[in-house]
Amino acid sequence: MINPNLGDLSGKKFAIYLRRSEGEKGSTKRQLQRIEKEIDALERATGLKIDRRIVGKDINKKKRFNARTDLVREGDIFNEGEGASGFKIENRPVFKELVRRLAEGEFDGVAVESFDRISRDYGGLSHFGLPLWREDGKLFVGFDGKYLNDDLANEFLLGVTSSASSLTKAQEIEKSKQGRADALDIGFVKAGRPEFIGSGTKNAGLSYRDAYNAMLEAGENAKGGLMNPTMVGAQFGKDNKWASLWYLKLKEYARLGVLESWLASVEAFNQFIIDKGGYPSVKWKTDKEVANIKKYTAGYFAYPAGIKVEQTKEFVLFPSPIDFDFDILGELDDPRDYPQNLFRVRRTKTIPRNLSTVQIQGRSRATRKS
Repeated sequence: MINPNLGDLSGKKFAIYLRRSEGEKGSTKRQLQRIEKEIDALERATGLKIDRRIVGKDINKKKRFNARTDLVREGDIFNEGEGASGFKIENRPVFKELVRRLAEGEFDGVAVESFDRISRDYGGLSHFGLPLWREDGKLFVGFDGKYLNDDLANEFLLGVTSSASSLTKAQEIEKSKQGRADALDIGFVKAGRPEFIGSGTKNAGLSYRDAYNAMLEAGENAKGGLMNPTMVGAQFGKDNKWASLWYLKLKEYARLGVLESWLASVEAFNQFIIDKGGYPSVKWKTDKEVANIKKYTAGYFAYPAGIKVEQTKEFVLFPSPIDFDFDILGELDDPRDYPQNLFRVRRTKTIPRNLSTVQIQGRSRATRKS
């Protein structure tokens, strides 16, 4: 809502600012949809149309952000996008562009869903927002009813609520970090896995050992890639891209000395699923023991030679599944309860040099979820 105490807004030109913090659910597109009625009300109050074209990041996330072209666009809606920190305003190019346009007189004010969209840190809001408000008369309006005005009590209240929001977000971040650490300690990291029997993929349960032998037989080209990947892929119901990527991955596993352990572990898990009886896909989806092992071994199967975890800035080595009795491991609610404390994930802040591509985490994140 627009606070009626703002007074007459006739002729005032507003920009709309959108941002979603890292770790928050939803999207800025959904954020914009939530405030559409408030934007309509703002247009009625000002008597001016708000140009719904987007400045900044593509709200549909179909195009990569290019500051040189995307910050000079025309429009009144400034989209910072997802994953933009509520604390680090200096790292928000779209907001900085909006501040520049405010200072140059293109807009009379900024409207946001709530003030924590501008900053969760009152110091950041003070640095960028208060000078424009105090010295240039710019309006900062939240559709949650808050706004900057000459009432010191209002400014103090805004500071208190911003600080509370900042504390809440900091607590969320710390909780998220602890969740990632807990997930790593039980062997889980969200990443790609082999196609196990019953996992539902087209060729679930394919033999990676046979595939690698076929790749070695096909040979290697001058650039170190797989010769005839289309032919090799076809043997296993796959395409040339799959064959090329898995050749490089398995070749690296071999170079790092973990290939045989990885292959044996894949085969052992497949055999465990078969031995459970029944149709494998049913066991994969509903059997507690299969689900547990799937979770506890996820990190190893994705990164058998260890992984540099970007979120925690550490190097992690997961235990090899073939070192455990799956019947025992699958019954445990926590793999760290395995007899004689044998299940231990090694985590260190010392990152080895010259890591292989199969030891570097992409965009995936460790999480508690299986």
